Amino acid sequence: MENSISCIIIDDEHLGQELIEKYVKRIPSLNLLAKCENAIEALERVSTLRPNLIFLDVNMPEMTGIEFIKTFSTYKPIIVLTTAYPEYAIDGYDLDVLDFILKPITFDRFVKAINKVREKMAYGNFSTQSQIPEIQVNDMEKTSSAEAQLKNRQILFKENKKYVNVSIDEIHFVEGMKDYLKIHTTSKMLITHMTMTRIEQLLPSTEFLRVNRSFIVRKLSVKAIKGNTIELTTNREVPIGTRYKEVIKELLDGGAL
Repeated sequence: MENSISCIIIDDEHLGQELIEKYVKRIPSLNLLAKCENAIEALERVSTLRPNLIFLDVNMPEMTGIEFIKTFSTYKPIIVLTTAYPEYAIDGYDLDVLDFILKPITFDRFVKAINKVREKMAYGNFSTQSQIPEIQVNDMEKTSSAEAQLKNRQILFKENKKYVNVSIDEIHFVEGMKDYLKIHTTSKMLITHMTMTRIEQLLPSTEFLRVNRSFIVRKLSVKAIKGNTIELTTNREVPIGTRYKEVIKELLDGGAL
């Protein structure tokens, strides 16, 4: 009889949890021990239950999936990352993640991940790097994660319970609000859970400029600079942070802004 694989689902989206749970129930060898809505809650559950396998979302509040993985020391469960953001693949494989599944997850793709888990548990020397899904291999061989986004000129943002593709060319400026961002585009404004550091990595530095701790502006959207204030073509005024004044001055002197 096939050995049972104990698992835990960690995902802040109920729909994401339910879909994976549905797939788990279709495979008799999988034994679901628990579902967690965030990594903080999961720390205790994982420590107590010690599952063989964790289905782990990446982009979660308080603690990301990548940060969660780094908390492990001697006990190291098999990790399958689930996310809508392909740029996290490199971080995941650097931490010896077994597989990386892009959302929306199909059952066929889920089964492939479980087959990898079975093989790793059976032989213990399974090579994760050799079987990265093709979409990841292409991106990782040709370019960095940020460059992969730039290549397509689009960024996929999570807004509420859906994912929205936004053209980089439509973004005028980004406004930071702790762990959330307001993305101001030509046609609308959306709010997404992402850090300023992450969006700064994704936006091309030749086209966008960080002007203070909470704002990144598109250079072509700058209408005028008056003292310590940038006036945008959208009529929004943005203050220039003290630590960013010198960079902006150099760009002005060099005619790059």
